[in-house]
Amino acid sequence: MVKLESVSAVCFDLDGTLADPFDDLYEAVSGMLRGLSLPDEDPHAIKDWIGDGADLLIHRVLTRHIDGRVSTRVLNQARALFLSSYLGSKPPKTRLYPGVLACLETLSQRHIPMVCTTDMQTAHANSLLRALGVGHFFTRILGADAMSVGKPDPDGIYEAAAILGVSPLELLVVGDSVSDVHAARAAGSPVICVNYGYNYGTGIQKACPDTTLDTLASLPNIIARPNRLGVPGQGVTAPPVLAGSLRGRAMRPKGGAQFR
Repeated sequence: MVKLESVSAVCFDLDGTLADPFDDLYEAVSGMLRGLSLPDEDPHAIKDWIGDGADLLIHRVLTRHIDGRVSTRVLNQARALFLSSYLGSKPPKTRLYPGVLACLETLSQRHIPMVCTTDMQTAHANSLLRALGVGHFFTRILGADAMSVGKPDPDGIYEAAAILGVSPLELLVVGDSVSDVHAARAAGSPVICVNYGYNYGTGIQKACPDTTLDTLASLPNIIARPNRLGVPGQGVTAPPVLAGSLRGRAMRPKGGAQFR
């Protein structure tokens, strides 16, 4: 098994890595389609379109194509219907993947600080992770409103590294998609991907992460030594980041041209 010798902190993706959002997303898509008087979509097709946030999922569902785009007017109407269902008062159906809780507990016991990044809004991500019983493991949760550009741009990785006070080279990125790999490579971070997530219907091995895992329960075994900072990983030490200036931009090489 590969061993990572210089990891001081971990940056986790949320959907498809820590938790499976499919039931909630499918229900939201179905509600949106009913509201637009459109027929239901095949669940298997929707699985291949998950992974880049709500707006791109809506574009893909309405055009039945991964690169499809609808007009701004249609997107705004569809988004309102989608979010009405997705953010409703019902209990979320999203669940942690097997092995996630054991992974987070072990990393916390080893005092390895963790950040979670996601394409959803920060407030919703905080609520969801609290409902799943794991929010307290993360020093910070960074939603789409806390990053100027989403993946595959590395802004979220730079911001996570700045928050934790480590170099991006010491920040292990853990995700499920080619976007996670591209973002990590652009930042110079090591990257591990899970085999069970959402990667547009393609095996994640083709993206060439440093290694892949069937379960996150084995992730602590890959990190060869404890965090050099001795900073407890458990407990949110600062309020959630909302939209605003990014400290992580200063960590971009030479001021950091945008990754594309």
